[in-house]
Amino acid sequence: MNRALSILSVASLLGVAVGCRPGKVSGFDSPQPAARIDAILDAARSGDPSAIPDLIVMLDSDDPLTRLLAIQTLEDMTGQTLGYEQSASEFERSEAVGRWVRWYEAENAA
Repeated sequence: MNRALSILSVASLLGVAVGCRPGKVSGFDSPQPAARIDAILDAARSGDPSAIPDLIVMLDSDDPLTRLLAIQTLEDMTGQTLGYEQSASEFERSEAVGRWVRWYEAENAA
């Protein structure tokens, strides 16, 4: 089973019904956690690297499931976690998000 399917399976087990919320505001910028999770799952399915900046932002979420899915998707896309652990303290997560931001900036400097 590939990682994107396992991410979808975890979301399914936790009761996240992908794409079936009528009237929802979709995307990473939605105020609704479920819509943000849908955006992460879409990124996991597509493997679209343009979602990486939004996934990095999702690492700072208050929602543990959002953080878990974001780091798993980033790891699938990049092959690394940069030491980020979704269950770490807020300080440790913040430090790791900083590493992700610096990594992304370095990867996209041209």
